[in-house]
Amino acid sequence: MEYKIEKNEIINEEDLNKFKIMSYNVRCADDILRYEKDGRIKTRIKYVIKNILSYMPDTIGFQEVTISSNPKKETWDKLLKEGLKNDYIGIGIARDKSSISEANPIFYNKNKLVLLEQGTKWLSPEPDKPFTEFDKPRDGCKRILTYAILKNIKSNIVYIHVNTHLDYKYKENRIKQINVVINFISKYNSQYPVLLTGDFNCVNKKGDAVDYLLKNNFYNAAFEAKECFNFWTFPAIDYMRNINEICQKRGFHKNGNQIKEQKYCDKDCDQERGKIIDYCFRCCDKIKFSRYQVLQDYQLCGGISSDHYPIYIEGFFI
Repeated sequence: MEYKIEKNEIINEEDLNKFKIMSYNVRCADDILRYEKDGRIKTRIKYVIKNILSYMPDTIGFQEVTISSNPKKETWDKLLKEGLKNDYIGIGIARDKSSISEANPIFYNKNKLVLLEQGTKWLSPEPDKPFTEFDKPRDGCKRILTYAILKNIKSNIVYIHVNTHLDYKYKENRIKQINVVINFISKYNSQYPVLLTGDFNCVNKKGDAVDYLLKNNFYNAAFEAKECFNFWTFPAIDYMRNINEICQKRGFHKNGNQIKEQKYCDKDCDQERGKIIDYCFRCCDKIKFSRYQVLQDYQLCGGISSDHYPIYIEGFFI
C-alpha cells in the first residue's frame, strides 16, 4: 500500500513503519589513551557527529554525556547540541548535583518526530526522587534512565525510547537497577512500542542484568535481526599492559611507557580483549528488528570517537 503525504510525495506503508535507532557511549573524559592523536572531547566530537549523520537514526540514546549548569564549560551536552542542531533535539538531565555531571540524553530527529513526553527516573528504591540510589554495594555513581515518548510526523506512530547506563562494578546493583527499568517500562508497553538502549556494563552472562532482561520477555536486537554485523562494543583493555605485552611485540608501540609511535591497533589488540556491553532491546510484539550493526567507527569516520563503538539498529513497527 502507498500513502500520499504531500502533493508530490508517495511513501510506502513499509517505509512509514520503519525506525532507525542508535546507542552511543561517548566516553565522558579527555583521558582515553587509545587514540592516534588525542582523546579530548573537542577532538572526538567531529567523529561522533560524522557517525550519526552517516546513518541519520530517528533517535540516539547517549551515555556518559557530560553536562554543566555553567554555560562556559565545554561539555558533551553542549558540543552535541551544537553539532546536531540542524537535525536533532536533545533531552535529558544530569544524574547528580556535581558541577560537571553526566546524563543519558536522547536525541531525536526533529524533522521526523514530535516529542510528546520526556522524563528522567533514578535507578533507586525511589525512582521519582532525584539523586537517589540503592545501598551498597554500588560503584559510587548515581544511575538514571531517560525516556522520550515520540510521534512520527508522517505515520502518527507513537513509541517510547528508554535509555540507561548501569553500575559498572556490582552485579547485585545492576539487577536492582534493571528491575527499576523493567517496572517503568511495564507501565507503557501495553500501550506503546518500547525500545530500550544503553550501556549495561555486563556481557550476556547467567545471573547478570542482560540475562535477567532476556528472562523477562525482552528481545536482543543482535539475536533477532536478519542482517547482523556483530562485533564487540567495548575493548576492556588495560592500556599499559597492552603497550608492554601485546602492542610492543607487534611493533605498534616502542619501549614500554615511552611511546614514540602510537598507532591504533584495533584489529588485533582490542579484538582479543573485547566484549559486548552495549545493547538494544524490545519488549513487545509491536516491534521487529531487521538490522543490527556495531559501527567500527575508525573505518567509517577516519578516527576513534570513543572507547565504545556505537550500535545501530533498524526495524519496523507492526
